[in-house]
Amino acid sequence: MNYNDHIVEDSIVSLNKFVKNNEWEGYDPYDGLNSKFTSFVSNKSKWMRIFIIQFNKKSPVNFRDILGVNKGIDVKGMGLFASAYLKLYKSTNDIEFLKEARFCLNFLKNKSLKGNYLGHCWSGNYFKYQSVKDKLTPKIPDIISTVTCASVFVEDYKMRDTEKSLEIAKSSADFIIDTLYVNNDGRSFFKYTPLSEPNTIVYNACTHAVMLLSNINEHIKIKDNKNLEISKKVMDYIISKQKSNGAWYYSETNTNERMQIDFHQGFILDGLYDFIKYTKPNDDKYMKALIKGAEFYKNEQFLPDGRCKYRWPRIYPIDIHNQAQGIITFSKLSDINPRYLVFAKKIALWTIKNMQDESGYFYYQKHKFYMNKIPYMRWGQAWMMLALASLLENERK
Repeated sequence: MNYNDHIVEDSIVSLNKFVKNNEWEGYDPYDGLNSKFTSFVSNKSKWMRIFIIQFNKKSPVNFRDILGVNKGIDVKGMGLFASAYLKLYKSTNDIEFLKEARFCLNFLKNKSLKGNYLGHCWSGNYFKYQSVKDKLTPKIPDIISTVTCASVFVEDYKMRDTEKSLEIAKSSADFIIDTLYVNNDGRSFFKYTPLSEPNTIVYNACTHAVMLLSNINEHIKIKDNKNLEISKKVMDYIISKQKSNGAWYYSETNTNERMQIDFHQGFILDGLYDFIKYTKPNDDKYMKALIKGAEFYKNEQFLPDGRCKYRWPRIYPIDIHNQAQGIITFSKLSDINPRYLVFAKKIALWTIKNMQDESGYFYYQKHKFYMNKIPYMRWGQAWMMLALASLLENERK
């Protein structure tokens, strides 16, 4: 073990202490409506709801106490913590991490929306959320949260051979296929929520679903050819949307693309990597797309010192979610190129040095002339816990 290993380990210990002291409860960048006052004043105005959410998200001063915004435990965040704890247990054999993972897994079981839908599924919001096109509530499952939570049960199955965990994950796969899959006009994709209009495709959400389906199929005795066929169709469509420089945009609506390049590039690469790993396709176009996308991610979206650009090509603010995703993706991709693990560690060390508070938590954003130090539990702490655990796991293979 070298000096840098101690930095990562010490960072994890400090972060976990902060998280447990707060009992996994905290604020979220988008929780502005989680208040009787803000809900009341914005009750009849979508644009007022959007303003309140964005004001709280962008302000470096935390007005949530004044506005009566309540803290909460984020379901997707608990999925991320559970995954991190399982990885840490695997890397360290520390039984405390296994206990914490089990606590998070039980939390996820209790928060499943299976009673309302055909299969285990989860909403990532403990609060109401409003955007220009969508309104989300804790009762509406979304594909990213469902994949995040279901994937932990796959990990739990692989580690402890628990059939119940695999059954939960398989149930989630059924929900995704039966409720979210769309095959229309030559386009195969997954809707973001059951209520989403079937004219909007979020690329990273689609590859997230493929990641889960591919992973599950690797660990069941009787292969589900339907899931494999759907996974291939969806991945083929997503690959077709890759740009010549290796990047993917964020989404398309009625074939009009939204140009946004950020940590979601890492999401897509993670899904593509797992699709290749678990389905072992004969066509090398998937690996070519993965390598091209990874090189764009590393060379264009990151600076040499380990900082990730906010949204390519814009540099600031340096966002903790961007940093965490870089560590996760390059740790995973080290299987195809060891230099990616070196870069993952560089990102981690820069982030620990520049964005971790003495109390253990990670800051939200580093702007050019100031720092937003609000300790968001899911956006910052959960993602960084998973990122550092992923780095440690891959270093100790």
